[in-house]
Amino acid sequence: MLNELIAKTTLVLSSTNWPVELTGELVAFALLICFVGLSNLEARFPKIFRPAGQTRQSYQTNIGLFVFNSVLMSVCSVSTLFMIAERYSSYGLLNYVPNPGLKALLAFLAIDLLLYVWHQACHRLDSLWMFHRVHHNDPYLNVSTAFRLHFVEILATNSLKALLIIVLGIDKILVLAIETLVTLYIMFHHTNISFKYERFLGRVMIVPFLHRVHHSTERSEHDCNYGAMLSVWDRLFGTLSELEPKAIGIKGSSPQDLINLIKFGFGLETPVRVRPANLDAMIAEAAFYKAEKRNFYPGYEMRDWLEAKKDILNAVYGNNHHRNHSVWERAVNYCKLMPAKFNQVLQQQSLKDFMQANLQWH
Repeated sequence: MLNELIAKTTLVLSSTNWPVELTGELVAFALLICFVGLSNLEARFPKIFRPAGQTRQSYQTNIGLFVFNSVLMSVCSVSTLFMIAERYSSYGLLNYVPNPGLKALLAFLAIDLLLYVWHQACHRLDSLWMFHRVHHNDPYLNVSTAFRLHFVEILATNSLKALLIIVLGIDKILVLAIETLVTLYIMFHHTNISFKYERFLGRVMIVPFLHRVHHSTERSEHDCNYGAMLSVWDRLFGTLSELEPKAIGIKGSSPQDLINLIKFGFGLETPVRVRPANLDAMIAEAAFYKAEKRNFYPGYEMRDWLEAKKDILNAVYGNNHHRNHSVWERAVNYCKLMPAKFNQVLQQQSLKDFMQANLQWH
């Protein structure tokens, strides 16, 4: 059965006349038409309904990043896969395959497998995830998210593709055809749509419902469905998931504008300090505990409060939290907050339980 399927596939591919006039301009125009079509589909039939402003912000950022990457790639002369294929196509392993259809099929599978392995590495290695998270931090998944990529990740991906093209000796027209298919597939599975028989189609290829969980905020969910075109690799290597994510993006606050996204990829973003809602109550409890240890002997209230505040801030933010308040400001805050906070403490959980939980943090 398998042999018959391969024979039929080879026959179809070998009888296909690859267009000699296939050019980069034609491909770009075709992909632009597909982009517009998919954008129109998700606008008319969205899977997840969002305010127009959120989608507009996502489009602006993603298209801006795409334009920036395109200009940078042109300046650095990095997008040379077509030129590499033209020069080295006669030296690779595929030259030992006489059937052009089978050669095309093997090249397609090899590139798709490479993208699967590379994508998984981008999730497993922190040094790669640092750049790949730029793609994942879009909270409004749509067709333009396909172009939300850090230029360092694009450089690395193109370098791996170039190496594979040289090793296999993939023909330049075939490279262009496969690159077109890859881009089209990636745009398609980022599109905010759902359709009939989507799950049936997902048995063979990556469709929107499969890739949506890959953009989940939960790492246990987004570390799955790495395929670019075929879902076969995820099924084969046990990384397939068919869950529906509760939220899209990455946890915590991250930039959504072009310049800060580029910095975000290098880990240059300013750490986001999230103030716990009960921070003042936590400080009051710790201060009360210190006072209790000395049997509420008077005269040490200010010291207890300041030491408690320091301990709690270190526990919540780490030792490098910013100290922007003067001693006088701290004293004023103490006088304002201390009576009310002690009353809060008496109505909340026991100080002993609180301190035990605090010790567990360390």
